[in-house]
This record gives sequence, C-alpha cells and structure tokens, in this order.
Amino acid sequence: MWFLYIPLVVGVLGAALLRLVLRRRLPRLARPVGLVTALAAGASSLIMIVFSTSPLIPMYVTDLQSFPWDVYAAVRFVLPLALGVLTVLLLGLPARDRRSNGAQLTRRTWTSFLSGPWMVTLGIVLALVVTITVATGLVSERDEAGHFTRYVIELGSGGAETDFYGWHYSLAPMITLVILLAATVMAWAGIARPPHPEDVEQDIAQRRLRSTNVARITTGALLLHLASVLRLLKSTSTMSLTVGAESGEHFSTGSAFSDLAPFLEYGAPLLAAIGLGLWVYTALTALPRSARTSRESA
Repeated sequence: MWFLYIPLVVGVLGAALLRLVLRRRLPRLARPVGLVTALAAGASSLIMIVFSTSPLIPMYVTDLQSFPWDVYAAVRFVLPLALGVLTVLLLGLPARDRRSNGAQLTRRTWTSFLSGPWMVTLGIVLALVVTITVATGLVSERDEAGHFTRYVIELGSGGAETDFYGWHYSLAPMITLVILLAATVMAWAGIARPPHPEDVEQDIAQRRLRSTNVARITTGALLLHLASVLRLLKSTSTMSLTVGAESGEHFSTGSAFSDLAPFLEYGAPLLAAIGLGLWVYTALTALPRSARTSRESA
C-alpha cells in the first residue's frame, strides 16, 4: 500500500518546485483574494491527501473488516469533483470593491481573462472523462440489486465477474461534473465582471491569474476523478478466466481491455500526481513574492 504515497509526494514536491521556478512571473494577488485562494485550494488538497491515504489506516489502527470500505467506495469517485465545486466558487468571489476613475467601455465576458492553452487542456481532459465514462457504462452488467456495477467475462460454461465502474457508480460523478462546469463558468464571470480600478495593468494581470487558478482547480478535479476510475479499471484489466474441457484441455480468456493494463497501472498515479499538483500550485500562487524579487521587478 506504500505506493499510495508516490503520487502525493510527486504532486506536492512538483508544485512547490514549479512555484519556486516561476516565482517572478506571477503577479501578487490582493490580500483577501490571496487568503481565500490559499485556504480554499490548500484545504481541498489536504482533504484529498488524507482521503487518498485513508486505506492505510487499517494497517496501523484497526482491522480491515472494520474500515468503512462501502463509504470509501461510494465517495472516491465524486469527492474530487465536489471539492472542485466548492473551491472554484470560493475563487470566483468578487474582490474588494475598488473605485474606478472612469467608465470602461470594453466588453468583458467570462472568457476575457482566459488563455487558449488552458481552455484546450480543460476540454481535452473533459472529453477523456466523458469518453471513459460512456465506454465503461456500455460494457457494465447488472448486479444482484439491478445496478450496473459488474464486469463479466464468460468462456463456455464458465464465467467470472468483478466490481466495475458502470452506470451506477458514474451517475453521481456526472451530476457533480455538470455542477462543476457551471460553477467554473460562474467563477470566471465573477472575476471578469467588476470594473477595473485605477491600476488597470496590474488588475488585468491579477484577473488572468485568478481565472487560470479556476482552470487549474477544475482540471485538477477532473484528473483526480479520472485517476480513481483508472485504478478500478486497472484491477479489472488483470482479470482472467480459465476453463477446463472434458478432453483435458484448458482455455483461458481475460478482460476486453487487458492490453491497457500497463497504461492503467502507471497512468492512474501519474494523473493523480498532476491533479493534486495543480491544486497545491494554486494554493502556492497566493504566496507573496520576496522583497528582493519585488525590487528587481520594479
């Protein structure tokens, strides 16, 4: 179970290193906005770290049977998306009202301070999540309760089944995903709507950073959700079935996506590290630049 720590450590250290390298390129957020950013993104990151390592608790505290595995299984897919909703709503809160000396006639929309690469990245990750959700739902089978939570392979008179990310498990995450996208657009609109203060250039730089932070949180939430899905698919991809015939021969088969096992094995922790890293980096963008860096920039 120690491998659960790897994506967490890589994500946190990678975010800290990137923040150190890019410390001179980021504008300084206003104090209230920076405080909200640090607390919201930092708390969400901490919750995900604790939840991701919670399966290790039975090894040191209690026995495996007493651990609430049913609750863990029900929450693991939707938790990153739910935390993403709360975080982007907080990041989209309007900054403190600052007076402007005149009217600004430039029309601002929710896309005014967004960069093209982040929009493309978010679109690609979203398409990947939806594609995997639909694909797994189509091949899922009903369990004893009538829910699509099983993956079944059959060979002759034999068969095997396992727990699977079917329509039943994907319903709540997809509803939360729609809410996350709506909250993301609302946050972008809330950042873009207020008029510019006197220092327009500095204000534009701050709004671009805030809008990018919202994109980071949403993308990170999708990646963390996708990582939890790939972990379950990885265990399913190694599933096999061997059936013996009357002639003494043995025939074997596996899951339809067994060839994807290496990708799933390494892809899940990689996506988890990137997703958590985006959240941690967002929290670190609230850190003020050093006095030396500020003097050099001036």
